[in-house]
Amino acid sequence: MKLSELISCEYDTEITDITDDSRQAGPGTLFVCIEGLTVDGHKYAAKAVEKGASAVLCRHRIEGIDVPQVVVDNTDRAFNEVLDRLEGDPCGKLKLIAVTGTDGKTTTADIIYQILNGLSKKCGYIGTNGIFSENYSQDNEYTTPLPADFFKALKGFVDDDCKFVSMEASGERLGTGKMEGVTFDASIFTNLTRDALDLFKTMENYGAAKAKLMEYTKQGGICVINKDDKYADLFIAKANAPVLTYAVNDRTADLYATDISVKYNDLFFVLNGKLGRHEVKCNLSGIYNVYNLMSVIGVLHHFGIPVEKIIERIAVLKPVEARQTVIDLGQPFRVIVDYAHTANAVKNLMDYIKSTLTDGYLRVVVGAGGSRDVYRRTDMAEYCTSTADYNYFTIEDARYEDPQMLVETMVSTVPDAHNYELIVDRDEAITKAIHDCKPGDALLILGKGAERYMMTNGVQVPRLNDLERAELVLREMMGK
Repeated sequence: MKLSELISCEYDTEITDITDDSRQAGPGTLFVCIEGLTVDGHKYAAKAVEKGASAVLCRHRIEGIDVPQVVVDNTDRAFNEVLDRLEGDPCGKLKLIAVTGTDGKTTTADIIYQILNGLSKKCGYIGTNGIFSENYSQDNEYTTPLPADFFKALKGFVDDDCKFVSMEASGERLGTGKMEGVTFDASIFTNLTRDALDLFKTMENYGAAKAKLMEYTKQGGICVINKDDKYADLFIAKANAPVLTYAVNDRTADLYATDISVKYNDLFFVLNGKLGRHEVKCNLSGIYNVYNLMSVIGVLHHFGIPVEKIIERIAVLKPVEARQTVIDLGQPFRVIVDYAHTANAVKNLMDYIKSTLTDGYLRVVVGAGGSRDVYRRTDMAEYCTSTADYNYFTIEDARYEDPQMLVETMVSTVPDAHNYELIVDRDEAITKAIHDCKPGDALLILGKGAERYMMTNGVQVPRLNDLERAELVLREMMGK
């Protein structure tokens, strides 16, 4: 495709690829100069040209570059626009539904994916659990992929005849401009609790980053917002589309739940409000899934799907991968693996488990992520030591931190707690916790879920995921 067909300019240079990584540049490549938090792509333009780049997209002209330069005001936005055109305008061929918030993104996006496909409205998924549709899949290192991988995924979904995409929109991607120029047909805000302050520094900055999704929603779309959350007004104020609110506690919301019954693998509530009165049943659990399901109903009804049809599909939902996954090999105690890795998500899950699943001890294996806000790990330890009977504090992903110092920092604000031990090796922590369980106990293994790696010194080190490790230990313990 000619450069002038990708972006308004006078150059007819043939472009076959687009990248913001100078190491991936070659003949036919358009190199995009992105100004990131720590790196300015303009400094790497010459290197990209040395490797064969045919043109440069930049915010200001660069001396010594002898290939066409196209100067724009916003290279993040332009990057997404040219990627969309090169891939054949997948954004115009798909209905994009995005979920943002601290907790609940993966579950909500997965539920939307399941329901739409169950109704023969073919949908792709982008998020923590991967990038996939019925006949397409793609490696995914992040919750929300970087632009080149994002548009590659959208093109793959179009080729697989998808009509919808259900995706997670992370605060990092939204806050650093990586979604500039992408518009969504529907957006959901789940909640906002303390997280990612290593990047955003304050909750105000964090909220503002997440709320950009509401700004990026098309005027003819819908913004579905949790009115019970204390940051709801921020998201409502930023909405570029009509707003639909949902709540459990606030009966002035457009949708609200009553008659809630939460049992193990058995959830019931009555949906009230603008869409009428409806009974909702499913095999999910936890009050947080009442919120998730209401948001899903609100979004899918916007696309013309009758509430009754949505509720029929909710009744047959499959468990979300690594969300409350119960491992039952006949042992006399419960072992549950969940991806929960924020203090709020962990607290909600522990409260549910204690109230429904165990008469014995609640034991928790949970880790701390390195190179992240220190309060994220201390909050986790405070919640766990005050709620669980016994804890095994370990590593989630050390990243660039010393693992021993990381776990020691976790418990620095709970000097009087004694219901824990520090085990740096995650597999060792899982093994010991399982062997410590007594009949009637419940063991939660939290934080990594189905991820088959540990991030150490910036390198992904392969390992059995938590599900596989727990099953292996149980089989060996029971002689199976």
